[in-house]
Amino acid sequence: MNNRDWADDDLVEEQEGLPPMEVIANDDGTKTVIEYRINEDGKKVKSTRRVQERVIQERVNHAVAERKKWAKFGAEEKSGPGPNLATTKIGEIVWLKLSQYAAQQKQQEQDALEQERKAAVKSSQIRCRKCRGLHYTVKCPYKDTLVPLEEITGDGSAEGQGAAGADAAGGDKNGPNAYVPPHMRAGASKLGVSADGGRGARDELPTIRISNLSEDTQDDDVRHLCHPFGAISRFFVAKDRNTGQCKGFAFVSFYDKESAEKAIAKLNGYGFDNLILNVEWSNPSK
Repeated sequence: MNNRDWADDDLVEEQEGLPPMEVIANDDGTKTVIEYRINEDGKKVKSTRRVQERVIQERVNHAVAERKKWAKFGAEEKSGPGPNLATTKIGEIVWLKLSQYAAQQKQQEQDALEQERKAAVKSSQIRCRKCRGLHYTVKCPYKDTLVPLEEITGDGSAEGQGAAGADAAGGDKNGPNAYVPPHMRAGASKLGVSADGGRGARDELPTIRISNLSEDTQDDDVRHLCHPFGAISRFFVAKDRNTGQCKGFAFVSFYDKESAEKAIAKLNGYGFDNLILNVEWSNPSK
């Protein structure tokens, strides 16, 4: 079946009376192309063009370069290398930059991880070991005025507590370093255990009251504050029921009176979390 249009037949008839195209090679490497055609007014027109060919090297994929070397077949068997514009239609070149999208996706993932890391740093509270403020200890503005808690407790008490803990953990059960329960230790004989589960004995324990605490004070803060002075029986930090923040005071009970007196002497007037503590004896309610 012939698919040629009637307009193509008229064009062929018009071009049959025209001279063929002439290509003349010049000495300077250029070519002169002479063509004849019929314009819209039906007049014969001669056009002369001077063409210079340039070889442009382009880097292509190795597979594409190999395909260009394949032998042609069919109607194009005797044609030269490259596409023939008379029989081949070249489509629009579409440039794909896949690597750019991959780089953007990788950058977005890195940004998301960086934001998560910054959020984790903001959520974690950094506290100073000297004033309990929200900053590093080396950047504490009161580091030259406040005395560290380790210095006011003394080296002997800390070493004594460590030695006592080590002896109690690994000592011989029948030896001099054997563990002694609190109610059988020296000074605890007069704290009799009552029938209510020892509640009366706990009420008679030496208890101190620490006031002027900040709202950010937690249970561990009070425990670490008083632990260097002696064994703690119990402690209580008053907190608001709705917000969970400290109400500004706490109670700490020691097993012996000497530890409580030492804590009062050292902690009363001590700077803690940008505030000056007030430590005194507590009057238990009967």
